[in-house]
Amino acid sequence: MLGKLRKYVNEVLPKTVGKYLSKIGLTPNGATLIGFMFAIIAPILAYYRIYVLIPIMIVLSGLMDVVDGAIARATNKTTKFGAYLDSLTDRISDMLFFLALIFAGVNPYLSIIALGFSEVVSYARSKGELLGVKMEGVGLLERSERLILLFIASIFAIFKLNLIANIIILIVAILGVITIYQRSLKIKKELKNQ
Repeated sequence: MLGKLRKYVNEVLPKTVGKYLSKIGLTPNGATLIGFMFAIIAPILAYYRIYVLIPIMIVLSGLMDVVDGAIARATNKTTKFGAYLDSLTDRISDMLFFLALIFAGVNPYLSIIALGFSEVVSYARSKGELLGVKMEGVGLLERSERLILLFIASIFAIFKLNLIANIIILIVAILGVITIYQRSLKIKKELKNQ
């Protein structure tokens, strides 16, 4: 859904932020791991009821997820292991953000359902690409949209407006189902044409 913005970011960031950060010694995998550390911190903060910092951890982790790719493109250091590490830490980070929201009072059952569909969304992309189908930009709920929704839910959780946070998590689950369907249709269509 944010495909046009992503295209712009992928063109501009490597030339600016990516070059600068690579000059100060930050590697793509280093940026990935820094973003992952922010995700690890989120549920710890939530467990200790420091809810106000959860949205910040989501933003910083999401930002580093953009930065790692910018550094890789700026330095021509895109590697298969880097792509694997990025994808792996993204999946675990998603789980950690949902856990943080559960600690902050969001419905755990709804969160588990939304997390499950979110993981299947990512799996559908991965499997589709293994089958040779280009999956970037397919579906309503890619990771960037999911992080935005989790960020918004975490803001409402800070103020104990858990009903609204639960509705947002329900939206994540519903959009996840729709995205799985959209990606499955795309894969079926592309494989039919091969």
